[in-house]
Formats: sequence, structure tokens, C-alpha cells
Amino acid sequence: MSHDQRTQQAVSDSVLPRPASGEILALLGEADACSAALRRYAGAAGAASLPTAELGVLCAKPRFFPWLDLVANLAFALPRASLFEREGLIANVLVRVGLAGQAMQKPGALSLEEQLRLAVARLLLVRPRLLLIDAPFAALDAPARNRLAAFLPALCAQGRPAVMIAGSSVEEAVHLADRIVVLPQVPGPVAFSLDNLLARPREAGSVGFVALSRELRRALQKESRHVVPKVEAAA
Repeated sequence: MSHDQRTQQAVSDSVLPRPASGEILALLGEADACSAALRRYAGAAGAASLPTAELGVLCAKPRFFPWLDLVANLAFALPRASLFEREGLIANVLVRVGLAGQAMQKPGALSLEEQLRLAVARLLLVRPRLLLIDAPFAALDAPARNRLAAFLPALCAQGRPAVMIAGSSVEEAVHLADRIVVLPQVPGPVAFSLDNLLARPREAGSVGFVALSRELRRALQKESRHVVPKVEAAA
């Protein structure tokens, strides 16, 4: 069995704990394995193209209606709001994510960072009960990642959704998550689970932050020893 097949099997055999309302659960491990686990979880939860009150997904390639401008795209997040309420809420959220000046543009005219800002705006309006975040900023440079990551605490706090984050770095996981799990690289249960009891805000240089980060890296290193090296085909 190839390494990729073993990774997918390991993900399939792992039962991910569902986060409680208001809880943030972070998945650590190989990026592909974390994304696969989250996609599988999203499929089981009935993920759709557009976020709903039950479920929202923030991923690297958000989908919009390309023929509609930003305001019209966001209007679908507020089907029960009156025209007056809808206009006010959309105007406010576009200001919050820095897109007020592009309100009448189509999504295709936006940069990748701006499209992700629009996806964040839509989730801020929908307030889903379950929010799945799949390494949405991985393709961006460091400054853009930092700008967008600043929206994550607001997304995770507003409405107190159950949140699952895949592809987080150790530092991001410790900073954001209430519970952190390390995914296995061979078939079996979750390799390691850690409750993060550090009080917020969590300072990266604090003794507790450093200690938890060190413990998670040990767990990741231990799990990486299970990886079967790839065998190159004979010439």
C-alpha cells in the first residue's frame, strides 16, 4: 500500500470528536491528511457550496456566483432579512473585511486575498453553528496570511459555533484551539489529544504556551516515525 493510501486509510479509521458549541478543535498532522479528514467530516455533516445556519466551510477556494457583485453574493446569506436590514448588515460587514470600496465588483475581479475576505464576510453574516476551517490562507504570502488570520478569532467567537480547524501550525493551534488532536499516519484512533487550558489571550512567549507547543511537537515527531518511506520504482 502506498503512503498516500495509508494516510487516507488512517484518516478513514480515525473518528474525529465533534467540537461542542463554542469550542475550537484543531487538527495537526500532515497537511493532506488534515484536509482529507476535514473534507470527510464536512461530507458527513452535509456540506453544501454555500454556508447555511447549520454549517459553514472556509477553504482556500471559496465559491461565489460569478455573475453577481459582492453585495448580491452576500445577500444570499440573509434570506429572511428585510431589504433595509440586509443593506445595513452587508455594508457593515464589507467595511469590517476591507471590501467596502469594491462592493459593486464581481468576485472574479478580486485577488485571492480579497476573495477570502469575501468568504469571511459571508460567514460573519451567516453565523453557522458548525464552522470548518481548512487551511484557507496557505497559498498566501506571510503578510496576507497574518492579515486574514486576524479575522479568525471573530469568526470563532461570533455566535459561539463549534469550530474545527485543519492545517493549523502548532502555534496557531495553541493560540486558537481549546482542544488539539494529532492525526495518525497509520490506521488507528486519534494519535494524541490535548486540552488547552491556557487562559486567553495566549502569549506566544509565555511558559505555558511554550510548554504546550513543545508537547505537541513531540507528539507530531513520534507519529512521523510511523511514516513508510516512499520506494522509488526501479529504472
